Amino acid sequence: MNRLSIFAAACEVPNRLALITEKDEFTYAELAALTLSRAAALDDFPGPLLLEPRLDLDTLLWMYAASAAGIPFLALHAQATAHERAAVQALTGARDKPSLDFATTTRFVERKIDPENAHSLMLTSGSTGAPKVVVLSRRAVLASAAASESNLGLDDDERWLLCLSLSHVAGLSIVVRMLAARRSVVLFESGAAGLLSRTTELGLRIHEQRVTLVSLVPTLLERLLRDGFQPPPKLRAVLLGGAGCSPQLAERARRVGVPLLTSYGLTETGSQITARRYEERHSLLPQLGEYVSSGHPLAGVEIRILNERIAIKAEALLSEYVGVATPAIDADGWFFTSDRGAWGPQGELYVLGRTDSIIVTGGENVDPEEVERALRRLPEVEDACVFGLPCDEFGQRVVAVVVPAADTAPFTIEYLTLQLRSRLARFKLPRSLVITEVLPFTSSGKLDRRTCATRFAPFC
Repeated sequence: MNRLSIFAAACEVPNRLALITEKDEFTYAELAALTLSRAAALDDFPGPLLLEPRLDLDTLLWMYAASAAGIPFLALHAQATAHERAAVQALTGARDKPSLDFATTTRFVERKIDPENAHSLMLTSGSTGAPKVVVLSRRAVLASAAASESNLGLDDDERWLLCLSLSHVAGLSIVVRMLAARRSVVLFESGAAGLLSRTTELGLRIHEQRVTLVSLVPTLLERLLRDGFQPPPKLRAVLLGGAGCSPQLAERARRVGVPLLTSYGLTETGSQITARRYEERHSLLPQLGEYVSSGHPLAGVEIRILNERIAIKAEALLSEYVGVATPAIDADGWFFTSDRGAWGPQGELYVLGRTDSIIVTGGENVDPEEVERALRRLPEVEDACVFGLPCDEFGQRVVAVVVPAADTAPFTIEYLTLQLRSRLARFKLPRSLVITEVLPFTSSGKLDRRTCATRFAPFC
């Protein structure tokens, strides 16, 4: 059976619940019926299908249709500008959705599809540079789903909450995993004001819909805990990724009983390739200094660390970057990331930051994430973003953009420097300070360092 076909799923488990939206519930048979006209409209479609996905039924139906028809889709963020949209279309040849004629487009015959064919085209987060277009094959997305299941197992009444953007692999992977497993997706729409404005409702939905699994980024988990979230008995795992988890957040989650599984993955790996072992979800998270473990390699994943740089070999790896002549994977099957890593004593991975965000000041290397962690440990600081700006004297100078904690008196760069001297080497200390009420994040919940530098550099 085609594990990526909603129609095959409907044949196998027609009456099993497949999708729970905020208004309706759909079995696999009902979802297949709703998908049929879209799949028929994609027959002989001439190129990748351009989607600007939202967390709604219509987007999922187009994804199911494309997957069943063997048509790759390109997931472009719904807030992309017209310029960004045009550039991506020119690069990939992606075309807009065909119009639907419900009176005539109701016949669809599934064909055998090569597993090496493209399943989806995803844009990298672009948090530190211009995004790339990643091609994920059908084999890769299924391999990613299988690796995840090898760690988590599978409940008969599995319900995975989908609240992360479908324009990023973390959201897409939930759809693929539950379709391949013939289990249920619980949809939670972010709303016009964004997901961070609905964390109270998110917590209620986890309780009310008997959610068993949920994927979050640290910012979301932080807000949920701030709202008083208590994990219900049915919730068996919270997968945390997209950015590093602080020791403080991990401890807060453990104290209230959150079954936390930290993980590490990239768009290029079809989602997570390391994760904390399922049976350890209530245990203390191992630490290496200020870093929290990202778990162990999943089944079928090999990882090497060469000069601190993480390299990966796995079935779930990308096929290519669109428009890039240099192969993404070397002749031996290794993909070299831009992330720095280290092994712990039990074979667990620690992600130490990125090689492409290092600030070189006075001939010394400064990891902005290390400085951010030190800043966040100060009681006066709620959040922080650190980047480098050109400097004639030192090459670059370290800049900190800080969100003050509530009810904090105004402070200066001199005060921050004094507080950080016991935590950071002198060359790592910020030389400029900008105070702001909010930091920019990407749609996947990562701190957007590039946008932060562009936005706040004029004030430095």
